[in-house]
This record gives sequence, C-alpha cells and structure tokens, in this order.
Amino acid sequence: MVDIAMHMMDIAQNSVRANASLIDISFVEDETKSLLTFSVRDNGEGMSPEMLKKVTDPFVTTRTTRRVGLGLPFLKMTAEQAGGSFQIESSVNQGTYVSVTYRTDNVDCLPLGDVSAYLILLFIANSELDIRFKYVFNEHEFGVGTMELKEQGIVDLQDADMARAIKEYVRENLLELWEMRSQSSFLT
Repeated sequence: MVDIAMHMMDIAQNSVRANASLIDISFVEDETKSLLTFSVRDNGEGMSPEMLKKVTDPFVTTRTTRRVGLGLPFLKMTAEQAGGSFQIESSVNQGTYVSVTYRTDNVDCLPLGDVSAYLILLFIANSELDIRFKYVFNEHEFGVGTMELKEQGIVDLQDADMARAIKEYVRENLLELWEMRSQSSFLT
C-alpha cells in the first residue's frame, strides 16, 4: 500500500467480507501532537481470540483465494515505521475495531492519498451498507455517510454524475480542512 487511503479501502473491504452492515471510518488529525489516528469499526462477524492473535501474521488469512493476508500486517508495519501504533479488537458476532496512529512529523509517514476517490468507490460498491466517514482536524470536522445521502434523496450512488458530485463534495470539504495544516506534516 502506497498511501493511507489504500489502507482505508482494504480494511473497509475486510469489513464488507465479514458481512458488516455498519462501517465507521474515522480520521482524527491532531496537528499539535503531530498525530493521525485512522480507525475502522464494524458490526461484522468478528474474529475468534485465536484468529485475533494471528491476524498480523502475513501468512494467515481467512480468504480461500490466496494463502497470504497482507493488509493488516502492512498496516501495522507502516504505522510502526512512522513512529505510530496499531491496535485491533474483535469478538465473534460483535464486529472488529482497527485503529492505527501515524506520527505525521515522521519522514516514514505515508501520504494520505486520494481519500475522496476511495471513499466514493466504497459508497458505490456497497451502497446497501451504512458506511459513515468522519475526518477531524484539530477542532474542525467533516462527515458524510451512505444513509445520510439517502436521507437527502441521493439513492443511486452508481449514477456517474452523482458519484462525481459526491466525490467532489468530499474532496472540497477535506481540502478545506487540510488547508489549515502546517507544512511540517508528511501527510501531503
């Protein structure tokens, strides 16, 4: 994975494969502490304690299409290389919570990437799910979700014009937050 947005997509897809109906994606950027915490919480099938202990081993996966699972191990590695941390909690039939923290002043911090593009792909591919996205920068916040869009009458997320408009809406709101960021951050 070359950026954090790709990790976001990968972890959210894990939630989809775990039959989650609710996926909460959160970014909390604290510029004063030079930290970015990225998390995904779902209400999917969850993992057994045995699987949870092995989940960051790249040679362990629940998928039958391949014999390695690199998403969580890479996520853990990239966070730790950037002076951050990795946390995962899961219970069978209760869902999973994955949280990583990156030091944004660390040269090994991955760039954010195109969060709006990956988010709209998640929304389009999983429009029947309740996917909630939130980005907090210091005390400023932006959020959007599939159910919120449906409440506003936006039901066909697969319509190309609508998808472009939502992507632009997300991008503009994120850029407004990121414009407040100092130049010492490696997220850009």
